[in-house]
Amino acid sequence: MAAESELAGRRVLVTGASGFIGSHLTRRLVDEGAQVHALTSTVSSVYPTRLLAIRDKITLHEASLTDRGALNILAADVRPSYVFHLGAYTHVGKSWNRTDECIQVNIQGTVNLLMALENVDVTRFLNTGTSEIYGDIDVPYREDAAVHPISPYAVSKHSAEEYCRLLGDARSWPIVRARPFNAYGPMQSPDRVIPEIITRGLQKRPLKMTQGLQTREFNYVDDLAAGFLKLATAPGIDGDLFNLGCGREVSMRDLATLILDLMGNPVEAEFGALEERPIEIPRMYADATKATERVGWTSEVSLEEGLSRTIDWYRDNLAQGSSSFAP
Repeated sequence: MAAESELAGRRVLVTGASGFIGSHLTRRLVDEGAQVHALTSTVSSVYPTRLLAIRDKITLHEASLTDRGALNILAADVRPSYVFHLGAYTHVGKSWNRTDECIQVNIQGTVNLLMALENVDVTRFLNTGTSEIYGDIDVPYREDAAVHPISPYAVSKHSAEEYCRLLGDARSWPIVRARPFNAYGPMQSPDRVIPEIITRGLQKRPLKMTQGLQTREFNYVDDLAAGFLKLATAPGIDGDLFNLGCGREVSMRDLATLILDLMGNPVEAEFGALEERPIEIPRMYADATKATERVGWTSEVSLEEGLSRTIDWYRDNLAQGSSSFAP
């Protein structure tokens, strides 16, 4: 697409490049002909597996977002035209016991990166927020809604996003904020719901769940990567905020049932076997009209098609023996 071709030959920095969405985005950027500099830490349990196939096509940097000195050196060395900031502590449930890490990585890490880039001529800085920022407000979530985040993770991501807004407004920095909704697809960590259901089904292991009445939406990771490219290159949107989501609501019970049906029902989900989480968002899905109207992005892969692709990938991956993507 014409907008994406703007990235060809440009120096691009991706933080969190070995993460799930980050690695898929990094491959897309390589395909677009960008000179990709991938920032990652060695914290991820699957590092560097997700980037191995393209490692000779990118420049890999290892540093922590909490290390301001390392980021200063990185910024001076790379001098990127485009920055995709996806590096973060991302686990909602575990964030209650790792609040300090949320603050240090998500808030201080984002500020460190912005300050390190202060004297770099960046064409666009794309900050990655999360749908969790909205919290327990009415659905569908719109960008102009008053948010109510209800986890340490969500609060930290909202704070980081607000620093982006503040510095963008005060210093006219070209910052765009994205709020992607739940992603799934190949190479996702096994502690996330879709790969857990799939891998337990493939291994014929018990699948214990809550009643599964809460609803979410799920976006195939390639769709979200395409949305990131659109937001990085679309003109006239500096300072703005965009949802990236399909807006198709599904209960966790129906999601599990669909996945198992697509797999031929190798196991039976035990709904109600687990207690409900004490703080749970009952419904979550996006209104992504703004992204469609302003930058021409829309979700294209249906849930059934995306799940089928994902099941096939995990089946092939597990057939190879030891895997980083299965419990």
